[in-house]
Amino acid sequence: MVPTTLSRAEAAHLLRRAGYGGTNAEINAFTGKSLTSAVDAVLGHRSSDPIPAGPDVGTPAFVTNGSNYQAQNDSTNWWIHRMATLPQPSSVSTGALPIHERMAFFWHDHFACGVDKVGSMETMWDQIRLFRIHGLGSFDNLVRVASLSPAMLIYLDNHTNHYFSEQENFARELMELYTCGVGNFTEEDVVAMAKAWTGHSIVGWNGSFYERTYEYRSVEHNHNQKTLFGITANWNGVAIAGGERDTITELVWGVRATATSEFIARKLFRHFANYWPSQGAVDSLASVMRASGMRIAPVVRAILQHEEFWDAGTRYALIKSPADFAVTWLRRLGLDLTQMEELGLSSRLRDMGQELFEPPSVAGWGRGTKWLSSAGAWSRGDFLESMRYRSSVQAALPAIDSDDDPLSVVSQLVNFLGLEDVSNNTQ
Repeated sequence: MVPTTLSRAEAAHLLRRAGYGGTNAEINAFTGKSLTSAVDAVLGHRSSDPIPAGPDVGTPAFVTNGSNYQAQNDSTNWWIHRMATLPQPSSVSTGALPIHERMAFFWHDHFACGVDKVGSMETMWDQIRLFRIHGLGSFDNLVRVASLSPAMLIYLDNHTNHYFSEQENFARELMELYTCGVGNFTEEDVVAMAKAWTGHSIVGWNGSFYERTYEYRSVEHNHNQKTLFGITANWNGVAIAGGERDTITELVWGVRATATSEFIARKLFRHFANYWPSQGAVDSLASVMRASGMRIAPVVRAILQHEEFWDAGTRYALIKSPADFAVTWLRRLGLDLTQMEELGLSSRLRDMGQELFEPPSVAGWGRGTKWLSSAGAWSRGDFLESMRYRSSVQAALPAIDSDDDPLSVVSQLVNFLGLEDVSNNTQ
């Protein structure tokens, strides 16, 4: 049943899914709020307001200084620290919010690219910046900026996609993984899409250094008629000149709009709610997406207010990824960036099976039981053990006396950590 006002357990559930869990104070602040005002707060705007762009954090010096390996470690520490420390205001705020980082990470997994092949941490960082800024806005715009990002063009080999020498990798994944999904295109569509995307490349060697900047090369583009989704036209990946037909427009607004909206709605529901949305839920959320002008924020709002989101079986249906797991505990225990670096956070996340900026494949990291393994459980336990004797953690813990009743101690710790629905048997 969808609540009208939030209980403490319901407030904790909302903050877990729309952010990275609430501190005890944040859960208290959301307890008793109406569902509408609570969702407004976590999204940073009301349903009647224009959807604001996410924050642009710029490019810190550590991204461009030193080796890619060091920049990747520093970027991981910075991003995890940001996820763990951004506060969740109890009312609408125009500032940076946990939802912006959650969406940036969601799109990093969706439009998966890896720094090893891209070859530049700065290029990877630029792509994440785009996800943070556009992550709740227009899906059409998001697909465009992701597709034309140098990270994507390099990772999926479109910088080698030339007239008379087509490279189909990007064309296939644009449809299969990013928009309309399997079953909504043919092999002939892959060929036509690859031809449409010829010439969308990067500068490359500029005479002095290898430059990873987007560049459209008209002389390398196939300007002939192509048949895509049964429509014969002068297709271009993104329309550059008059008379050209735009492939992203067709995927997002045209003959594949329903399939694309259903594909994205289902994936968002699995991220925020549970792995098994009913077809009715997917249909209704896809309708919201199309009615809103193919924007993401209205779909996320609809998920957070959907009856299946508030079903009892949904509350603990998701298995946290290593990054989500680490952020949750760092947020609860209040470690600062220096302490995170001392923990060797990047290597610990790798041990748990998730290396930021380096998904294992073009399909991203996966979810659910992917994260259940003996090695993963051991690494998670080792991560928590490493925080056990930190002075800041001990200072934050409730005052516990050795003569205290064990159940009383457990109850204090449960409250301190903002845990809800812990049964008496578990305690």
